[in-house]
Amino acid sequence: MRRRSSWGRSISGRTGIVCGAVLVLSGCGHGPDAPDAGAILQRNAPAGAELLLESNDRYYSDLRATLPSVTEPRVRANLERLLRTPVAEWLTRDLEVTAGTVQQDIARAQSAGSIPMFVAYNIPGRDLHGESGGGQAGADAYRQWIQGVSDAIGANPAIVILEPDALAHATEMNDTDRAARLALLSFAYGQLRQHNPATAVYLDVGNSTWVDPGRVAELLHTISPDQPVAGISLNVANRRPEAEIRSYATRIEQAYGHQLFVMIDSSVNGAPNTAQLADWCNPQGQRVGTLPSTRFDPGAMIEHAFIKTPGQSDGRCGTSEQPAGEFDRQLLLDQLS
Repeated sequence: MRRRSSWGRSISGRTGIVCGAVLVLSGCGHGPDAPDAGAILQRNAPAGAELLLESNDRYYSDLRATLPSVTEPRVRANLERLLRTPVAEWLTRDLEVTAGTVQQDIARAQSAGSIPMFVAYNIPGRDLHGESGGGQAGADAYRQWIQGVSDAIGANPAIVILEPDALAHATEMNDTDRAARLALLSFAYGQLRQHNPATAVYLDVGNSTWVDPGRVAELLHTISPDQPVAGISLNVANRRPEAEIRSYATRIEQAYGHQLFVMIDSSVNGAPNTAQLADWCNPQGQRVGTLPSTRFDPGAMIEHAFIKTPGQSDGRCGTSEQPAGEFDRQLLLDQLS
């Protein structure tokens, strides 16, 4: 099943702490079906802290502008909750703008004692030229771009969701294009892992209805043949239910032979019938989800975040006439009802 992403908010015991970084060693799985506990996982990560809430961002301005007209108590309460909920910063622009965004968020996070979450979403051929198409013009430009992102983060605490849908879309490419896509993901993952000691990286692998877990495991081995991928993200901008996502993560782990840190996007999977919402693009009946916590825990095997921005359109389709990534007031109110 193909599912395109729309981008979100953008400028459009464990071991000790060293310089804000935590080297995480874990022998814990996701449950009784997790891989052998001997498969010890190691990764870079920031120390535990609240996720950055950038209240001056345009997204929160849109929420505040919507609030006075909302009279239904439940919708108003849900909207007020969103005003207190961090969302990820999507990096989709040229390097100069992107580096400035990263540096700005890092500075604000340092002042607040929090951690910024970035979504690197600029790979060539992004979204296979669908509603959220775009990305860098070619491989060299992308390598320079991801190096620039890495340089802007430096040794500062951060979380990076790496290229939503890019791995899953690779399964739909011809052999030549797939090899090129996987090479870029390998470069990006390696760059962030090697040069950003306080950054937790989650390589996106799509959602639980898209790619067979065994195929995901094969692609992870291809992307990082010498050292296991430590973290994956699931359900970005999608609406699959929690139990299904967790089961899918476990099956990927079993096929991969290593435990994985998992970041789940729970921003829009809050509808009681979310498993029946087959349409990926602004489906009728979608609802904003919930977060167990807005604090990042470097030792937690499963974390949740609002990666997609509630109220932002998937494209001119379904219940929205706005282009991908644009705020749609009525869409937001429907999601909060």
